[in-house]
Amino acid sequence: MNKKYLLPYGDALREFLNDSGIVKSDLRAIVRRRGIFVAIEEKSSYVPILVRTGITPLELIELNANLKVRETNPKRQTQSIKCEANSENLMTAIPAGYKINDVVKKEFSNYKLLGSPSFKTVENDLNHIELDFSVERYDYTQSWNKNTSQFSGKVKFRKEDETLDINISLSHTSEETKEVANKIAADFIKKLKDAGCVKNTEQIKKIRFKDFTNTNRIKFLQELSQKQLNYELYFKDTKDIGFCPDASMDFPDEISWMQEKVSNLVIQGNKLHSTFFIKNKALHKHIKVHKIEASYTFDFSEYDGTCSISFEFPDFITKDSSDAELLIRVNGVRFKENKTGITQSKMKEILLSQLEESKLALYKELSN
Repeated sequence: MNKKYLLPYGDALREFLNDSGIVKSDLRAIVRRRGIFVAIEEKSSYVPILVRTGITPLELIELNANLKVRETNPKRQTQSIKCEANSENLMTAIPAGYKINDVVKKEFSNYKLLGSPSFKTVENDLNHIELDFSVERYDYTQSWNKNTSQFSGKVKFRKEDETLDINISLSHTSEETKEVANKIAADFIKKLKDAGCVKNTEQIKKIRFKDFTNTNRIKFLQELSQKQLNYELYFKDTKDIGFCPDASMDFPDEISWMQEKVSNLVIQGNKLHSTFFIKNKALHKHIKVHKIEASYTFDFSEYDGTCSISFEFPDFITKDSSDAELLIRVNGVRFKENKTGITQSKMKEILLSQLEESKLALYKELSN
């Protein structure tokens, strides 16, 4: 019998409820519907209650749905490469019989590509193509509910005739889909070189931490996060800033207290773009900002609401790598009105797309 159709109980239920993807509000909602209230509003107060009383099939479905939404939060990376003038369109450059499954095949892998995905045009534009795909991941070291998981990803190519750039957008929801997206992008660029659309000497450009001076990196993240002022996506506030001092330079008096004491600092609050770290431009060359998170409102004809968006170079901190690539993700989408019933994941993809043009323009202006 497939375990995903069994209700967990005992230790299996405790392990499931303690998953980091299931948050306090999920459990509180279930317990309160039963007329139970606790004195201490912590997740640890709710787990023992539900382990003792058990959960219903509908409650399991609800918790799994919330868990899946958090796991499948799409993240966006952008790359570009120069193409040749008067080259053929992108759709025509795809070889006959091109099989994505052969491109991403990997021995002894813990995941597989589902189906046989293929490129399609966006709005019938032969120079704007995308490929949606899903992978199934196996992990038999995990608990009963996590033996298999499915994640989605997308690879998008768009040829800009004015600049002769091919812009590559990679959207992923897990490390596996990130790996697959990068494999597809690399292989398709190879096909474009074979077809003469791209010179063999051209290299893919990525938005990396080391591509900016300390000052220009702050300006890039500031303008990318704050200058979203149209009706579709409107900047409200800076909520989170992550940075560290540049140890290769002498510290000015204002931040001398950080010397040999601070390796990474994350500030959370309101109006952080007004703090002296950001307002005092004389300090910018002395600090390495690697993350900014901001809050926004969005307003489309059939749905509107609020969200937060994180702009960060995660590998700069986790791997101490100056090659860290810019990663953008949308968090906490809340609808005020949703006439079409659009999903949170689809809404996040739309919001990420709003940033593409300004992200590339700012990179060209401010990178080294």
